[in-house]
Amino acid sequence: MAWCCGCRHSLSGLPGLSQTEVGFTLALMTGVVGGTGTFLAGKLADVLSARDQRWFAWVVAIGKGGLVPFLVWFFMMQEFVPALLIYLVPAFLGGFYMAPTFAMVQSLVKPEMRSVAAAISLFLLNIIGLGLGPQAVGIVSDLLADQHGKESLRYALMIFSLVNIWSALHYFLAARTLRQDIKRAAS
Repeated sequence: MAWCCGCRHSLSGLPGLSQTEVGFTLALMTGVVGGTGTFLAGKLADVLSARDQRWFAWVVAIGKGGLVPFLVWFFMMQEFVPALLIYLVPAFLGGFYMAPTFAMVQSLVKPEMRSVAAAISLFLLNIIGLGLGPQAVGIVSDLLADQHGKESLRYALMIFSLVNIWSALHYFLAARTLRQDIKRAAS
């Protein structure tokens, strides 16, 4: 049986909705809504950081922390359409980290090191987020399978969504010295 997004509703239980349609719907939500969130977070960080450079970190922290309750709620949903509507919020906030983070990375190194800093950031983002992340979710899902059966993936995804709180904390901590760090990199 095919499962949608780790939720408890099965794709086969949705009248007239194929796996392709579910995939297309989620891709549109993640691509269009997530892309819009990424763009607007960058604009918001630019506008607010004109007053205080710490907003580069604060925008990310607010986005990362703000998506967690909606993501957990999404994974708890049993109905497909309400789950998709709830998912609009984490889809929008999910990419909030990208533009401000890369702007911070570029601001925290000398101009001749910017390409290396961007490459290291992208390498770590991909190795951890796309390499270790899915593997870790699968391992935790397997560990929860005895207790939760087919629902184990949903619970594993819910557990790993809490990593966003840890991330938000570190962005808030980074904001404490961000202005001084940017000045030091510029000199």
